[in-house]
Formats: sequence, structure tokens, C-alpha cells
Amino acid sequence: MKTAIVVLRDQGLRTACRIIEKWPEEEPTLLYLHRRLEGQKRIHETEEPAPCCDPYYFSELKEVLPELWEGSSLLIFIMATGIVVRHIAPYLQGKDRDPAVLVLDEKGEFVISLLSGHLGGANAWAKSVAQWIHAQPVITTATDVQGLTAPDEYARRFGWSVEPLSGLKEVNSLLLEQGYLKVWTDCLPEEHPLRQDPYYHFLKDKDKEHAQLWVTTEQLAAQHERIQGKSRPLHLVPRIFGIGVGCRRGVSREQVIEAIEGSLKQIGISPKSIQGLYSIELKADEAGIIEAARILGIPFHTFSSQEIQSINEQQGLRPSEYVKEKIGVDGVCEAASLLGTSQGELVLPKQKWNGVTVAISKAKSMW
Repeated sequence: MKTAIVVLRDQGLRTACRIIEKWPEEEPTLLYLHRRLEGQKRIHETEEPAPCCDPYYFSELKEVLPELWEGSSLLIFIMATGIVVRHIAPYLQGKDRDPAVLVLDEKGEFVISLLSGHLGGANAWAKSVAQWIHAQPVITTATDVQGLTAPDEYARRFGWSVEPLSGLKEVNSLLLEQGYLKVWTDCLPEEHPLRQDPYYHFLKDKDKEHAQLWVTTEQLAAQHERIQGKSRPLHLVPRIFGIGVGCRRGVSREQVIEAIEGSLKQIGISPKSIQGLYSIELKADEAGIIEAARILGIPFHTFSSQEIQSINEQQGLRPSEYVKEKIGVDGVCEAASLLGTSQGELVLPKQKWNGVTVAISKAKSMW
């Protein structure tokens, strides 16, 4: 996650420094200051140097906003709300694409969650920042105001997909009107936090057609065939499957995608339930896999030969003489998928496609 803090005046810089002082070290934070603050080491001569990161300077907000909007997942503006609204309005695209936006007054008395409160995490960040600097969080999302946790907030917390996004408005309205949602799932264990929410009423399989929300990893088309003629429920799709990939050198992205999609169809898993592609470090620069991961919108991660072989031996995975001769390990895709899911459960053993091998594992934990 990349965060940018944007400041116009010296009073706002003091508030920015208070935030940065508490900011998690593992989260990269960039500070953007108006050029009038250039070279300022202290807020006042009696104070110690501000504990801020090296800033970037701008003359007008419109100069840097396009870059910040595209490259940040969280934007914190310390200035008047009207200024922010007017400047960001042309860049708004949708719930799933806009960054989270917070606005603070220069004294740091209020932290407003302005945009992407649920999926972007603005509401959660507003509460955290307010706590750090002893401010008042300002959250106006209807479900939060009523003490309810919306489906898209759960999706953000657990990294799940929402299908379709256009259905969120109707389902959140139902949650507000009814005070609860009817839910069906084929994958959530009893101890999952969502099952503990009293405002989510889980239905038995025989009553699934009455559900307003489904939590499932199945292919959506197959699900909808079973509920023809009825209003389709909103879907939350947990990302709990990891795909291990092995391939010949120089395969195309089309070959990799074909192998992945074909393997998913074999076991009826939605592409939205995939948390990542995994392979051996020798494939870290394999353009076909890298491009396939980019197109599918999932990360690509590799493991060392030692890690791969260790899993092969621990799990007694079926060896390949060809792979052993070429790269020195018994196999790649099955071991890589298990490593990617923290040694989860292998649900689809190695499948051979056109120059590509694929295996799929399911993560041990749902959160």
C-alpha cells in the first residue's frame, strides 16, 4: 500500500508530522508540501526539527494530483474539504478503482473519511489516524452510523472480491432496512468472524435460493444456472486458492492463461478466488507468466529451488524425471502452489497443457 500526505500550510505540516510519527514502518508514506514550505526545518523556532520524511514540493495541487491518484491507495489531504472535492472530482472512477481519501483540518481536530470508505479502507484509516493524533473521526457511511458492518467492509478486511459491484447498493440498503442479511456459503468455517456477526443470518443449503448474499468460490455462471428466474444475490468471493505454474522457457501469456482457465473450470473455481501465481525462482523473469498475472490482476511470486524440493520431499509429491534433469527438482507446480498457500491442501494435482503445467492448492486459513 502506498500513502501520500498532501499539505498546503505550516499548521498542516505540524499535523502531518504527528501522523507520520505514528505511521507503521512497513507502510511507505510520501509527503507532498506546497512550495511555500520548501526548506522549512521547524514549524516554529522553539521546536525541534519535524520528524517527517523527505518531502516532495509542488506549486499547484493540480500538478501532482494525477500522479498521486494513479499511484496511491490512500491519500490524506490536510486542507479545506472544498479544495479537495473540487480537485478530485474529475478523477473519480468507481468503488473498486478510486483510492481511499481522508481530509483533515490543519489543526488535526477532525479526520474525515471522504471517499472509498469500505473497499478502499478510508473508514478504518480515519479511525486509526484519529486515534493516533487524538482527533475526532468523521464517518458518514450509513451502515457504519447504524453500527452495522457492510459486506464490502468484510470484503476489504479479508481481501475478497465483490461480484457484481453494482449490487452493493441494493444489498447495503437491505441490510439497513431489515437490520440483517440472509447469507449462504459453501466455504466459510463456523469459526470465521463473518459467521459470528449477528446481523448476518446463515441459511442451510436447502434455503440458499432465498439468500441475499453468497460467500462462495464457485464459478458464478454455474451458480446462477441453479437460481434462474430469481434475483441474483451479491457474491463475496474469498481469495483462498493458489496456482502453481511450471512451463517451458518462452511460453506466451496466452498459453499460461489458457492453462489456468482450463484448470479452474475443471474444479469449478471462480478466477476471482485466486490469491496468486507461484513458481520456482528460475521462472522469476518468465515474461509469459508475468504478463498472465498482470492480465489476471493477481501477484506472481517465486520460491527457491531448495524450498520447492523440500516440499516435494515432505509431501511425497509425484516426481518428474524430465524436470529433475532440467532444473534439479522433482517438480514445480504442485510444490509452488502448496508454498503459496502456506502448505495448504492440494485440490488439483499437476495438469499438463500446451507447454505449461498447473496445480491448485487451497489455503489453510480463510483469514
